Amino acid sequence: MKLLFFALAIAVLTACGAGSGEGLNEQGLPSTSSSGSSSSAADDGVTLAQLQQTIFGAICTNCHTGANAPRGLRLDSEENSYAFLVNRSADEIPTLMRVNPGNPDDSYLVKKLEGAADIVGARMPLGGPFLSQTQIDQVRSWIANGAPRIGSGAATTKVARASTQKTNNQITVELLFSRALQFESIAPESISIFYHTLSERQAVEDFSLLLNDQTLYLTLNNIPAQALQVEVIIHDRELQQLLDHQYQVVDGDADEIQGGGYRYVYAL
Repeated sequence: MKLLFFALAIAVLTACGAGSGEGLNEQGLPSTSSSGSSSSAADDGVTLAQLQQTIFGAICTNCHTGANAPRGLRLDSEENSYAFLVNRSADEIPTLMRVNPGNPDDSYLVKKLEGAADIVGARMPLGGPFLSQTQIDQVRSWIANGAPRIGSGAATTKVARASTQKTNNQITVELLFSRALQFESIAPESISIFYHTLSERQAVEDFSLLLNDQTLYLTLNNIPAQALQVEVIIHDRELQQLLDHQYQVVDGDADEIQGGGYRYVYAL
């Protein structure tokens, strides 16, 4: 098994061979459309104050300001952003909250920023340019941490986003956590990976792990063409637990209690 860890800009190769480098950028990370970094945010969790300064106040207030803000959604101060987002029903889809604390995937704000298929109307910011994935991930992290009004909150650390890139027979799964992970807790014993065909569920033995602050990259090699899906599991009973940078156990099942299993399935 090939293992590659990366933390604090120092790479440590723990077994021979680092792969072809295909699909990686100049830093050795999987290529994405996002730019920049948020190491300071990753250290302690993203705060509303940071989002207000860099996103809500800097970008969203081009429209969402004052008494005539679209849909009455004022984002022109921290107080207003919190009051009009957190636990407030979305006008376009009232069954969803604009921000559902602890649940970025069920927050209409995230759906609008990402341009999800089930939104009503246009992606935001209206007409673009749209937020980078790094900026959206900051919003996701704040929500996953409970969308606190002040500070980064006391909520458990959990998966804020999971995504997958596929290149030929190599697959990279990207798990974004709401806070930075503890480097020493990342090991093959922390994660189980399988691929599924029509007739079997087979463990993936050839994979590498790459940690960059809040993001864990799992690169799976030599996945057979007949595979229909891949499955990633953390915190199964037999697995070593992942820890955040404060040595708190990651909340796998997002129930605000440390521990619990997390399962991500991607259809090929």
